[in-house]
Amino acid sequence: MEIFDSEEVQSCVLKLSEAQDPDDALLAWSMLQGKFSDLTGFVCLEDYKRNSLPVSIKKYTKEPIDFLVPYFETEHIYFLDDKLLTTMFESNGVDFEIDYTLMFDSNVATYINKLVRGEPLGNIQNKVEALVGEILHDDLNFDFLFYKLENIKNILPVLRGLNQSKIKFWRLLNKEFRRNLVSLQIFRSIDCDEYRRTSNTIPTFTYRAAARKAINFCYDFYASKNGKSYVNNFVLIQRMILLQLIGMVKIQISSNRSPKNKMADYFKYIDSVVGGYFEREAVVAHKYFSNRKDVGILGKIQKGGPRVGLLKKLDNIAWDMVAPRFMESLISSLGEDEDKRYFVPFFLTFDKKLKELFSLFPVKGVIYSRGSGNLIPIPKINTMSYFDEHGSSADLKYLHSESVRAKRRSLPKPTRENIHKKITFEYRQLRAII
Repeated sequence: MEIFDSEEVQSCVLKLSEAQDPDDALLAWSMLQGKFSDLTGFVCLEDYKRNSLPVSIKKYTKEPIDFLVPYFETEHIYFLDDKLLTTMFESNGVDFEIDYTLMFDSNVATYINKLVRGEPLGNIQNKVEALVGEILHDDLNFDFLFYKLENIKNILPVLRGLNQSKIKFWRLLNKEFRRNLVSLQIFRSIDCDEYRRTSNTIPTFTYRAAARKAINFCYDFYASKNGKSYVNNFVLIQRMILLQLIGMVKIQISSNRSPKNKMADYFKYIDSVVGGYFEREAVVAHKYFSNRKDVGILGKIQKGGPRVGLLKKLDNIAWDMVAPRFMESLISSLGEDEDKRYFVPFFLTFDKKLKELFSLFPVKGVIYSRGSGNLIPIPKINTMSYFDEHGSSADLKYLHSESVRAKRRSLPKPTRENIHKKITFEYRQLRAII
């Protein structure tokens, strides 16, 4: 991540956060001075009227099928990298490929499984059939990666200390999860041209072929060498977010102090307990302390309320808050060999609370390295200005001071084991005061 600490990149990020039109974006990018050829940037521009989403995708943002959750705040996205800009200026225009693959969440994946198997969906039948019909009619790309991310927590017991073959690994998985994955492969193979002509959903995969693909895909994602590393990275992030959520709730219900004082306590908790600053969660924490109703997923946790199932609820929320990081990993995963190709992430969900979660921290843009895959988001709000406005900038500046950062760097790197011990300790404290 050292490249993102350079003065040129920091200046570029600041200017992109303020950019309103393409001229502003190009001026911001020029601050890199051509030193970082593997960097790519996306930025949403208020005065840029070109819509980066095709009509077949954009319609999912409007009723009655407004189930789209985008990563970026708007669809008016301007793309930046040195090769792209050089080609654009030399030829006075350029065409490039954008990947608009839909990602399904667990609910959508489960509904599709039921449709493939001819099982009823009750009151939601018409809504799901309409959505699926639109997807097939427009022959949209989609994948199950987000669904697989959401199910990492159910896979972990199978992964621990085991080194099975693909078939043995598959058989250890939950039966319903396996059924969903096979049905998604069958759905994926439906002939969309045939559907447009006749409305018949005719798959090109046999059940055996779909099962074989599901087994291979599942093993590669979770249990291969690269897969395990990928999974462990997100598990560690999720554990650290869970630790922060426990701290947020503990601070919120322990007193009636002002949001400013609660944020001071939160930043101390980040420094002394978590050991790592997460910008997105800090903004969510402040909104939660200011008005718990603004963070609906946490708003119903009250002092004197039920403790049964609370840790599981917080754990599920932490997985939801991993979702933006997962989308970021997909943005930056295309690599150096696929220049002029970009991934604009979003997923389909019926979960209104998950959609609300993304709205708490709208993202204006990103800069990422095609070489390393590292990425930094550019939030719509300048977080230092945001906390300065609310009287908490001094605490944040202290957290970012070189002495505090040096202290954090000197500590052992967080692991699932030591984070788990902290979660156990902090949750016991939360239970004691709730």
